Amino acid sequence: MAHEVDPNACERAPDAIRAALERRPDWLKGFERDWLGAAADFDQGALDAVLDKWLPFACACATPGYLDEVEQAITRMTEGDTEGLVFWDEEGRPFDAAGNPLDTGRWA
Repeated sequence: MAHEVDPNACERAPDAIRAALERRPDWLKGFERDWLGAAADFDQGALDAVLDKWLPFACACATPGYLDEVEQAITRMTEGDTEGLVFWDEEGRPFDAAGNPLDTGRWA
């Protein structure tokens, strides 16, 4: 993928996270559920944990083009089109959709 999530694309504040998550109503619903649950207990630590949990999702939504690219890749994969897609393992090595290692010159 050409785009990467900008970790500064969204402020770490409930209103900013809520606004960013409007792009993904399912994520917004999860945030609201977690936020209201933590607020009901008047637990600042729990509220902070909710912000920490959902901030990366909000940044993904707020990074221009990022979710568009992810959604396009998912659509392609769902339709069986994996041509040119690159997948990365936990150590950062690239593979094609069939699991074949790709030579990018980065790993020798």
